[in-house]
Amino acid sequence: MSKKIVIIDDEPDICTYLTAALEDYGFNSQSVHDHQSFMPTIESVQPDLIILDIMMPGRSGISMYKELKNHKTYPSVAVIMMSGMSAENEFSPEGVRNLLHDASIPLPEGFLEKPIQIPELIQMINDILSKE
Repeated sequence: MSKKIVIIDDEPDICTYLTAALEDYGFNSQSVHDHQSFMPTIESVQPDLIILDIMMPGRSGISMYKELKNHKTYPSVAVIMMSGMSAENEFSPEGVRNLLHDASIPLPEGFLEKPIQIPELIQMINDILSKE
């Protein structure tokens, strides 16, 4: 059975691109473009992994990540955070740790800068899912 991946990004072009690429590699993927439908989609799909953009209008990916990790059912779902933030914003485990403001919340399993390089993404997904 193929692994299920949910992509959460407000940019439809990125979602379309990643969905097509993931399906080419045998994953079952679905995308979410807004923060209102992120949790209903997670509940419906029951993903093995989530690819989550940090910077979105209305609600940050950090906020959604915290909700997911504090949820009674989904704290163990693997997450790859992606960002188009510039290098000076330090999109790194340490930078995300500072944004979480809660040491009890684990860091995401992976971090990727936009533009996403598909081979790097697929390798990261396979590495993360092979540990489950």
